[in-house]
Amino acid sequence: MSYEGYKEGRHKSKGGLIRSFVKLEGNQIEDIAFSGDFFLFPETAIEQIAQSLKGANATSDSVLFAVRSVYESEGITAPGTAPEDFTTSIMQAVES
Repeated sequence: MSYEGYKEGRHKSKGGLIRSFVKLEGNQIEDIAFSGDFFLFPETAIEQIAQSLKGANATSDSVLFAVRSVYESEGITAPGTAPEDFTTSIMQAVES
């Protein structure tokens, strides 16, 4: 996948590096993708996090709320990686 037109953020959590690729439309997240060396269980959780963020306001509070909601609804286990870590990575991208 080409990330042309996307902004990139990086955050090193205790569980690994989180790279966020964010495409904005105004102050909303139009598209988002992740890579890195972190682990989430179930494995489909990263796609659900990305889906929950599409259309969200690109603010720290909105992003954290969306990520936390998926963590809770899906019962995500992520050794060393919390919703706040994803939020930090995403907001670095948004603010770059």
